[in-house]
Amino acid sequence: MALLLTNASRAINGLVLLLGLTLAFMNCAAEGFTAQEKDRVKALNESLGLFDRDYQDQLGEFSAREQICLSKFISAACLNELRRDAAQARRQYGLAKELLRRDIRQIEADVRYRQRLEADAARKERQGKAVTPVAEPNPFASDKVRLD
Repeated sequence: MALLLTNASRAINGLVLLLGLTLAFMNCAAEGFTAQEKDRVKALNESLGLFDRDYQDQLGEFSAREQICLSKFISAACLNELRRDAAQARRQYGLAKELLRRDIRQIEADVRYRQRLEADAARKERQGKAVTPVAEPNPFASDKVRLD
């Protein structure tokens, strides 16, 4: 179990690094964000970082609990409970992380949609048709359902 937690810890560290680099690239490459959207994306990215640190702390707690279980003469029940708790923590962590990523993707999709509307309006204006861009809500945006 210690080996499993150590490998999971390494994988998570790699995932955090990859996610951080990806998000940094997306933030540098993104244009057209309003100040509110930039703040929201920044807050969501910080939340992702907090989740990662909390999960790392939780892995450390699981490792300590594992050592306690292994020190017992009969440790099967203790280890089974630990495995259940670790699996539940992984599921909760994954779900929370996916919800945050989905919110970030939704903001980026809204920005792209708004840019397409503005580009279409500019194209029609160049063609001689007087059209003002209307910032309509994205019809493809899903309702934000939170599973808190």
